[in-house]
Amino acid sequence: MSTRYHATAHREGRWWSIAIPDARAVTQSRRASDAEWMARECVALTLDVPETDVVIDLEFVLPEDTRGEWEASRELAEHARRDAAEAARLARNVVARMRAEGYTYSEISSVLGLSAQRIHQLGKAS
Repeated sequence: MSTRYHATAHREGRWWSIAIPDARAVTQSRRASDAEWMARECVALTLDVPETDVVIDLEFVLPEDTRGEWEASRELAEHARRDAAEAARLARNVVARMRAEGYTYSEISSVLGLSAQRIHQLGKAS
């Protein structure tokens, strides 16, 4: 049966310091990509359990200003994704409505200022 351990990793110079409080253990790794398995190996050795029984939930700790900027970036990207999805839905509706009113793909392309290929894509997606 696997046991989960929370670990935090933060950069110290060119190394990553990894703390695993529930195992009362600390280790380090040279690369961020190695931090999870180093923490797993450290817990296994410290607690004398099979490495396969250890699951690590790793959290990278960044400086507060960096973390805040990253979170703001992710929030804006998600907002942009939702806006793009809504814009595409509205565009599909417009093309479908214009087709229902008898406009040709060529006419819709000219009127909306989009390429004929894009109009066809929107028309087939609705």
